[in-house]
Amino acid sequence: MIPSDIRLYTWVDVEDVFLRNKTENNWPKWLISASAYWDELSLEITPGSKEKAIKWLREVFQPRFRLGMNEEMTNCFIILESIKGDERTLPIWFEETEQQPLVPKFKPTLSRPGVIFFPTKNDEQPQFLPEYLPPVVAFHSFKGGVGRTTHALAFGQLLVEEKKRVLIVDGDLEAPGISWILENRLPNPPISFADFLALAHGDPSPNFEDTLRMSSDRLKSALIDGIYFLPAFRSTAGFNSLEIKPEHLIQSDKNGFLLTEILANLGKALGVDVVLIDLRSGLSELATGLILDPRVYRVFVTTLSEQSLEGTKQVLEIIGNRALSETEDNPLPALIFTKVPPEHSEYLVAEPEQRLLEVMQPFLGQEREPVRITTVFSENLLVLPRNWEDVKHLLQQSGIEEKMRGLLEWLPADISPPIEEEDLKSKRKRLKEQAQQLVYAETSNIADFFATTPLKNLASRYQNSLPVAVIVGAKGSGKTYTFLQIVRRENWKKFAVDAGAEEVDVNASIAPILESKNLTPDAKKLVIKTRNKTIKVLGFGKPQNDTAIRDRIADSCHQELHEGQWREIWLDAMAWAIGFQPEEKGAGRELTEYLIKEEKQVVFVMDGLEDLFQNFASDKNEQTALRALLQEVPLWLEQQPGRPLGILIFIRRDMVLAAIHQNAAQMMARYRPFALKWSREEALRLVAWVINNFEIIKSIDLEKMQQMSEEEIASELVPLWGKKLGSDRSKEARSAKWILDALSDFNAQIQSRDLIRLLFVAASNSINDTKWQDRLLVPTEIRKALTECSQEKIREISVENKVLSALLDKLRELPQKQKKSPFTREDMPSLSSEELKTLEDNGVIIRDGDNYYVSEIFRLGLGFSQNAGPSRILYLARLARSRFANSGY
Repeated sequence: MIPSDIRLYTWVDVEDVFLRNKTENNWPKWLISASAYWDELSLEITPGSKEKAIKWLREVFQPRFRLGMNEEMTNCFIILESIKGDERTLPIWFEETEQQPLVPKFKPTLSRPGVIFFPTKNDEQPQFLPEYLPPVVAFHSFKGGVGRTTHALAFGQLLVEEKKRVLIVDGDLEAPGISWILENRLPNPPISFADFLALAHGDPSPNFEDTLRMSSDRLKSALIDGIYFLPAFRSTAGFNSLEIKPEHLIQSDKNGFLLTEILANLGKALGVDVVLIDLRSGLSELATGLILDPRVYRVFVTTLSEQSLEGTKQVLEIIGNRALSETEDNPLPALIFTKVPPEHSEYLVAEPEQRLLEVMQPFLGQEREPVRITTVFSENLLVLPRNWEDVKHLLQQSGIEEKMRGLLEWLPADISPPIEEEDLKSKRKRLKEQAQQLVYAETSNIADFFATTPLKNLASRYQNSLPVAVIVGAKGSGKTYTFLQIVRRENWKKFAVDAGAEEVDVNASIAPILESKNLTPDAKKLVIKTRNKTIKVLGFGKPQNDTAIRDRIADSCHQELHEGQWREIWLDAMAWAIGFQPEEKGAGRELTEYLIKEEKQVVFVMDGLEDLFQNFASDKNEQTALRALLQEVPLWLEQQPGRPLGILIFIRRDMVLAAIHQNAAQMMARYRPFALKWSREEALRLVAWVINNFEIIKSIDLEKMQQMSEEEIASELVPLWGKKLGSDRSKEARSAKWILDALSDFNAQIQSRDLIRLLFVAASNSINDTKWQDRLLVPTEIRKALTECSQEKIREISVENKVLSALLDKLRELPQKQKKSPFTREDMPSLSSEELKTLEDNGVIIRDGDNYYVSEIFRLGLGFSQNAGPSRILYLARLARSRFANSGY
C-alpha cells in the first residue's frame, strides 16, 4: 500500500515510495536499482524476475498500479493524481541485468539520490582524527533567530578567558551574522571562508598543503582579542555570489568528510586549541558536511517553540539514521535551550529536553548523556549590534558565557602525564583508608571536619548568642558526624571558629545528651569525656544514669501527656544529664537561674532520637513528645533572659513531618539554612576536601572552590576519577555528573555517607589496576561500587526507619519477574496507594504518567531490572530536581 502521508502527484512522490520501502527494509532482492524522472520510472531487475516485479509493484502501489496493452514499450504504469477526464500516468520500464548492486560512495548530504540502489552495508567510516588536531565545534540550529551565533561567540569568548586559542569560522554562507558584526573591526578581511573553499577545491597539492599554508598566513592578520576570525566573505558585496560551496569539495573526492579534516588542519596550522564554526540554519547542504560527521563536536541550539523543537528533533533523527561511525571516541551532540523564561526554567525545559533525548537514543547508548545547557531570555541580546566590542560587552554582562562552561567539560582535555605507578598505588591505598574511616561517623577517629554551607550558616548565625536550632537531615547526611565534631571541640566557640565564624563572642560548654546507640566504644568515650568535663566546669555532681533518663522518657510515652508536660520532662532530663538536681522535678527551670547567677553557659546537643522513638510514625504519644522537643523547648529557651542555655537537636526530616501535623513547613523553613541537605556542588566540595585534607591530591584550592559551579568543581576533580567514565574522547558519561545522578534519590538528595562509601569501595578495588594511569579511581570500579552503596543504604534504613524498611523488604521479596523499573499500579497489586505515596515521599520512586520508576541508589540494592533507556533516566533525574526545587524545601 502507498503510505498514507504520500500523494502521487509527480515522479518525486513515486520515488518517495521506493525510499520509504528501502528505509523500512521492504526492498526485494531481485530489485537492483530504481530511478525516476518526470516521464518514466526505470527499474533494474535480476534476469527472469519480471513477474515478481509486477506482483510487488501491484502490492506497493495499489490501487494506482495498472497493466497496459502496449507490449512494444511497456505494459505497466502508475496512475498519478489527475483531474477527472485527464488521466496522468508514469510509465514503468524494466531492464534485466546480471550486475551486482553497487555500493554508492557515501556523501554527507540531505538530498535524495539520483538512483536508489539495493540496500547494501556501507562500511565506509570517517578517518579517525589524530589527537594532535584541534577539535572542530559546529553550532547549528534548525530555525534562525534562536541565538545560535550569540552562543557560538559566547563560547569563543569563554575559551579565550580559559587561555585557549580559537579560530571562529562564519559558516553561514547565506546569512553571515558574524561577518556583519566584524565589519567595523575588520573592514577588509585578508581571507574569507568562501576563499578557503575555492582554494581547497582547486588545490592539487597533497593534503591541501598550499591552501593551508596560504590561509593560515593570511589569517594571522585577522586576530582580534585572542580569536582568529574567518568571515564568510571578504565584503558584503560578495554575499550573493558563492561559486564553490562546501558540498562541491566532496563531489570528486573519496573522502565524504573532507571539510572537517581541512578545518582541523587549518586550526593546527594556526596553533589554535579549538576550531569553532557557526553553520547555516535549517536542513541546508551548506551545513550537512559537518552535522553528519560524527567526529565533529556538534552543538544544536533551540528555543522552546514547537517549530524550533520539532525541527531540531528532525535533525537529530537524521543524524541517528545517517551518521556512520559508532566509535567510542566520537563525541555526543550537545543541546542548548535558549530564551527560556527565568521563572522555573529547569521545569520548563524538562519535557522538551526529554523529547530530544528520546530521538538521540540510537547514538546515546547506556548511561551516556549529551551536554545540556539552558540560557534564559535576555532583551539585550535580541538584536546584536554591528560592533564587536559592543557584542563582547553584552555577552559578558548576559551571563551566557558562564552557562557555556558545560561545553568545556565536553571538549577533550589536555593530555595529562601519567602518575607514577608506585605513587598511584599508595594514593589509592590512602584514599581507601581515609574514606573507610569517614564512612561511619560513629567511629569518631577523624578530628577534622568539612565545614559545609549549613554549618557555616549555623556558626555565623550564632556568633554572639547561644544556638537554639533543629538540625534536619536524612540518614547518612552527616548528623552523627556533626554531632561528634561539636562534642569533640567541647566548647561552642571552638566549633564555631572551626566552622568558619570569625568573631565569636560565646564561651559555652558543650553538653551531649541522647547520643546514637550505634556509637563505637571510642566515640562513646568521647561523649562521656566531654559531658564530664562540662559537669566539672559547671561544678555539678554525678549526673543521672543515661539509661535512667531514657527509661523515664520511654515510660512517659505510655501516658497521654500534652506538650506542656513534655516540655518539663525534657528540661528536667537536660538538667539531670549534667548532674544538676538529679531526679528532682523542676530542675530544668532552676538550672537557668543557677547559670545566670554563676555567669556560665551550656549548649546541649542531642542525637539518636530515632533509637528512642521507634514508633513515631504511628504512636501519637511519641509524636507529642517529639513535637514538644522540637517546638516547645526551643521556644522556652529563646525566651529566657540572657539565654544561658542553648540546644542543637539533630533529627531526621521524616520524624519532623510525623510529629508536627500543622505548620511543619513553616517550622522547617525557620531552620532551613542549617539543614544537612547536600547540594550537588557541596557534595563535590566534600570529595575535594577529602582528597586535599588527607594529602591524596594537594593541588586543590578549597577557598576558591567555594565560589565555583558544579562544572568548575568537577574539572578540579579530574585527577581523582577522570573527566569521563572512560577515555576523554569516549562517549561515556561525565564522571562527576554520573556519580551525583546515580547516588541521588528522587527527592534530589544525595547523602554524604553514600558518596564517601563509593570512594572507599572504588578505591579499594582500584589499588592494583595498571591500565588507568591518569586517575586514582578506575571507571569500571566506580560503576561496580554503586551496587554495594545501594545495598548498604537499604541495610542502614532497615535499622533506622522501620516504616520505610518494611516497604523496601516488600519490594525486595517480590518475584524477580515483577521487579522491573518502570512498573504500573497494576504490576504491583500488593502495594497500596498509601505505600506508594510513602515510597515517593522518601525519594525511592517517582511517578511519570502511569509509570513508577525506581531511583538507581535503591534499584540496584532491591534487585530491580531497568527497562528505561538512558534518556528517560536523565529526564527523570532532571524532573526530580525540578519538582523538589518547586516544593519549597
